[in-house]
Amino acid sequence: MAKCFVVIPARGGSKGVIGKNLRKVRGKSLIVRSVIHAQEIVEGRNIVLSTDNHEIIREVAEVFKIEKYRLESNKLNEFGPFWLHFRDELLSADETLITEVLLSIRDLLIELKINFDLMCLLQPTSPFRNINELIKIKNFIQNEGSQITSMVSVRQVEDIHPARMYHRLKNGKLQPLQGFTEFRGARRQDLPEIYIRDGGFYLIGDELISSRLQYSDSPISFERVFPWTINIDGPSDLLLAQVVASEELILDPNEGLK
Repeated sequence: MAKCFVVIPARGGSKGVIGKNLRKVRGKSLIVRSVIHAQEIVEGRNIVLSTDNHEIIREVAEVFKIEKYRLESNKLNEFGPFWLHFRDELLSADETLITEVLLSIRDLLIELKINFDLMCLLQPTSPFRNINELIKIKNFIQNEGSQITSMVSVRQVEDIHPARMYHRLKNGKLQPLQGFTEFRGARRQDLPEIYIRDGGFYLIGDELISSRLQYSDSPISFERVFPWTINIDGPSDLLLAQVVASEELILDPNEGLK
């Protein structure tokens, strides 16, 4: 059985939505929602909160009733039932890649002589994950997870399709993207199936992490559909997440914890 750590990355800085990871959707902050999702995949000791922000730490500590903890930079600090990866400025800069954060956590686990095969990355920007998805991810990890695993969650592209996209030239004219010429005038339902990563789940084997890669050239796909695919990059995404109807989200574990 593969051993997995769930990593929840939550920087304090955000350009698109200020204080994004602490923003609330349906009564819970984005960071708390992802911690609750993580608990459906692994036990608390295999969950790592990675942040540079004291407010985020206090939020999680308050919700999960964590009273005592210490903050040592770039270490895995015991944090109630979880681990806290308290990042320094270098690992929290705007240009820092998530692969560098994962590599840092990997090195710290090795330093503590803790073995693992893969990491599951749960980004707080994906506020909704249903229990069926979480069970499938858990079962995949237990039965098929390995050090070479690469899985990404995706959604199908519909109206916003490459066949309808253009480059804008310096003279103001438009040039269609290459590779979809025969579909330029096609109806939406006749366009070829194209998928885009939705940010909900990443399963990353240790071989990829050690090579500073978030996914392989041909990862396994995990298809999702609206509203579970909502990903909060800007204010309009946050608004959309806040107005989704209750009946559409009944399968999210967060809905039973008011």
